[in-house]
Amino acid sequence: MDNNQLYDMVIIGGGPAGATAAIYAARAGLKSVILEQMNIGGEIVATDRLDNYPGFPKGIAGAEFGMLLQQQMESLNVPVEISQVESVSFQEGVKEIVTSAGVFQGKTLLVATGTEPNLLGVEGETELLGRGVSYCATCDAAFFRGKTIGVVGGGDAALEETVFLSRFVEKAYLIHRRDQFRGCSWLQDKALELPNVEVLWNTTVSRIEGDKKVSALHVNQGGRERRLEAEGIFIYAGRKPKTGFLKGVQLEQDERGFIITNAKMETSLEGVYAAGDIRKKYLRQVITAASDGAIAATAAAQYIFA
Repeated sequence: MDNNQLYDMVIIGGGPAGATAAIYAARAGLKSVILEQMNIGGEIVATDRLDNYPGFPKGIAGAEFGMLLQQQMESLNVPVEISQVESVSFQEGVKEIVTSAGVFQGKTLLVATGTEPNLLGVEGETELLGRGVSYCATCDAAFFRGKTIGVVGGGDAALEETVFLSRFVEKAYLIHRRDQFRGCSWLQDKALELPNVEVLWNTTVSRIEGDKKVSALHVNQGGRERRLEAEGIFIYAGRKPKTGFLKGVQLEQDERGFIITNAKMETSLEGVYAAGDIRKKYLRQVITAASDGAIAATAAAQYIFA
């Protein structure tokens, strides 16, 4: 089915960046549509609680946060198409987006598809996501206060988050598959000095145990199987941008595939913007994604009405 309507802005991704862009687009008089694969709110919907977003002193459940965003889209009459984006192309200034729900056209395009974690691929990882399995210490550390956890990885992210988590947990197992870390030396020193962190070298996770929540980690340490009592696991095997649908599009990206933008969220292609975790940036959080979305929609409005 073809969608013959030409939108002012087509937004790919309904997370905090895309939803905020839609809010600002509506206020600027732009007609937009959100193309979302799952639910409005993005990955935050799967998070148990969001505790670091302004305006919610007691925190808010991720699912509730997504529901409120959905209600806001409805109040602004922003259409949300649940669909899988397959490809994009540009013809005479019009951005054409081919999806499983049809073809959408826009004067401008915002890419706000975010990232996805590299999975360990072990039993229990996806089943216990949000119930002890996490990929974001900043988001979830407070829920593990006084508990025992595992942290997987040996790069800067794993070391930095281990240091952060050590302020909350009683004990952390830092699980690394090699005999030395890959992260910078000062982070290594800092992590190794922590009294409540035990480093497990040459170790991999083989299974995450739990019924309704994580209860133990099964690891292989130098060929020997161990069971570690733990109530959570933070996985830092890296993240990758969701850019598969941009195959063949000459959009400037960094060496990891993150989209490069300027301060107005403009990409290397005219009328194409990127916002949120998908772009090359310093901090990837809900609040910075929302900020990116607001900037992108404002810049798009200026572009259209110029």
